[in-house]
Amino acid sequence: MKRRTFLGASFATGVTLAGLGACTSQSTAGDSSSSQGGKLVAATYQGNWEDAHRKILVPAFQKATGASVTLVPMFAVDQVARLQAAGANSPFDVAILDPGPLITAPKEQILQTFPANVSKNFKDVLPRYQKSGGGDWGPIIGLQFVGIAYNPKKITTPPTSWADLWKPEYKGRVGITNMSSTLGTGWMVEIAKMHGGSEANLEPAFKAVKELLPNLAAIAPNLGALGTLFQQGEIDIAPHNLSSIALLQSKGIDVDWVIPKEGSYAFGASMHVVKNPVSSVDLATAYIDAALSTEVQTAMATEPYFIAPVNKNAPLTGILAEKIAKTFDDYEKYIYQDWATISKNRSEWIERFNKEVTV
Repeated sequence: MKRRTFLGASFATGVTLAGLGACTSQSTAGDSSSSQGGKLVAATYQGNWEDAHRKILVPAFQKATGASVTLVPMFAVDQVARLQAAGANSPFDVAILDPGPLITAPKEQILQTFPANVSKNFKDVLPRYQKSGGGDWGPIIGLQFVGIAYNPKKITTPPTSWADLWKPEYKGRVGITNMSSTLGTGWMVEIAKMHGGSEANLEPAFKAVKELLPNLAAIAPNLGALGTLFQQGEIDIAPHNLSSIALLQSKGIDVDWVIPKEGSYAFGASMHVVKNPVSSVDLATAYIDAALSTEVQTAMATEPYFIAPVNKNAPLTGILAEKIAKTFDDYEKYIYQDWATISKNRSEWIERFNKEVTV
C-alpha cells in the first residue's frame, strides 16, 4: 500500500471513530445509589483523558457529591460547536477546552464565569492557571509541554533544536500535526519565531515548512494519530507533548523526548461550567473542584497519564520531575504563547496550511 493511501486510511478511520465517539460514546460512570446525588454530564477528550477521568476524577466527584456522571468524549472544537448549536439546551454541564478553541469561542454565549468562591480547591491552583480564555471562565486543570519526540534506536544522537527536523538524514522520517491542533499551531508559531516571525506573523514558518516537505512522512490530524505513527514505525521524529510520549514509553514503544534549545511551549486544558447546564451550576462547579483537588491532580500526574499538575500541593515526580520541573518555579521557564494574537489569523492560516502543506 502506498504511504499516502495507508495514512489516509488510518486517519479517516481515526476521525470516523472520533466522530462516532462524539455522538454515541456517552457512558455513565456511577451506580443507582450514586444517582441519588444528581446526574452530571461532562465533556472529556478522547483516549487517555477519558480513561483518566473515568478512573480518577469521576470516582472522586462521586465520593464528594453522591452524583453519577455521564462522560461525553469530544474534541474541543466540537464541544464549542455543539454548545453554540444547542442554545439554551446544552448537551452537557462541563466543557474541557484547550486555548485555541477557547479563545475564539463565543464565551458569553456558551460559558459562565467560574464561581471560584465556592470551590475549596481553587485557592491551591497556581496563580498563572486560575484563569483561562482571557478571563474568569474556568481554571486550567492540567498542562502539556511540547518538545521533540524521536525514536532513539533510529536516531542515536538526540536532537537539540527544531532545526534538526530539516536535516537531510531525516528525509521521509518526520511527522507533524496540522494546524487544526493546538500543538500544530503552536509549533508553527515557534518555527516562525526561529526565523524572525511571531504569533502575528507566520510567513517565515510557511516558507520553512515548504522546505521541510522532502522530510515529511506524514501530517497527522491530531496528537493521537501522531502517536500511532510512532507506534507503527512510520515516523522517527516529530514535535509532540511529553505526556503522550511518556504513555508510549510505558507501553514499550521506542521513543524518547527532549526539549529543544529554543525552548518548550506549554499549554493547558481548562474546565468550564457551561451557560445552561443540564444539571446545575453547583454540580458542575463541584466536578471542576474535584479535578483541582490534590488527590486527583496527583493521580493524573502519574503513569499512565502524566498530565502535569497545577495544584501547588501535588508532588512533581517521575518523568515530569525528570523532564519538566523539579519545582513549580520551573514552570516559569516554559513558553506560554499569546493565543489572543494567534487567534486573529488562525482560521486563515489553517486553510492555507491545508492547501500548501501536503505529503
